[in-house]
Amino acid sequence: MYKVIFRKGLEAIITLFCATLIIFLLTHLAPGDPIALLLKQPSEVAMSNAQAYEEKAAELRAQWGLDQPMIVQYGTWIRRLLNFDLGTSIHTGRPVSSEIAARLPATIVLAISALFIQVVLGVLFGTGSARKAGMPYDSVIRLLCVALASTPAFVIGLVLLSLFAVTLGAYEISSEASLTRLWLPAITLGLIGAPQFIRVVRANLLSELGQIYVLSALSRGLGKKQAVKHGVRNALLPTITMVALSLTTLVSGAVVIESIFSWPGIGKYALDSILLKDYPVIQGYALVMVSLVVLIHLLVDVMYVLVDPRIRSKGESGVEEVA
Repeated sequence: MYKVIFRKGLEAIITLFCATLIIFLLTHLAPGDPIALLLKQPSEVAMSNAQAYEEKAAELRAQWGLDQPMIVQYGTWIRRLLNFDLGTSIHTGRPVSSEIAARLPATIVLAISALFIQVVLGVLFGTGSARKAGMPYDSVIRLLCVALASTPAFVIGLVLLSLFAVTLGAYEISSEASLTRLWLPAITLGLIGAPQFIRVVRANLLSELGQIYVLSALSRGLGKKQAVKHGVRNALLPTITMVALSLTTLVSGAVVIESIFSWPGIGKYALDSILLKDYPVIQGYALVMVSLVVLIHLLVDVMYVLVDPRIRSKGESGVEEVA
């Protein structure tokens, strides 16, 4: 068991290392100049003080190490990461770790609220759809799932914001992270992710209802409602893993929704930094999100190893795990 856990941990470390290289390259190869944006002066504009501008730009590039070769910049970033230092924002001059730590709670609250809505909708409508498979109710639920899954997140967000904030006046437009402003972005994120939960619960429950133990119980006179209750317990087991993985998706994927509703989380902070080409912030945000995803996957793998002896024995014998 310990060998399997050690191997999983080593794989996570290698994944994080590869992620740092990819994040660094994508950030620096993207078009745009952070120094030009910092000085708010496009380099192609002819100016009378062009020499002074170039001198100031060269000074700032040297200050932030942007005049060094990329391999040197990457090595400097890695050394800082080993000291748990995400660097300093080019535009604000504040530590990236402090900025992310200040905004992360707002994003986590939003993600947990949206996840709760997704799970509730998934269990309610997934169970109902499985119980009435092939009936009009099932067809309507499946059609709604397809429609929601096919609609871009920003469209749903803008429609709900226009309806509740502009038309009904029931939502306050501001930049505060208050409970009175939480419900609409949480509902929006919940609606976006609910179709996946509904489909998973429906498919697993239909599979369980076709098992021999359920058919035997029904043949002995057990009511369909009671049989469904027994099937739901087993059908929800894969959903537990899906909940853990969906939380990382919500935390890292709330950029658009946070921007639409001006929710002061790390998603909006990252989007603003991308527009400003703030390299330390972009790299720090991406690395934190990747680390969160890798950590959640590692915990899920460890849970599988601890709970399922088959995975433990296959992993120790060198056979590929079924995780």
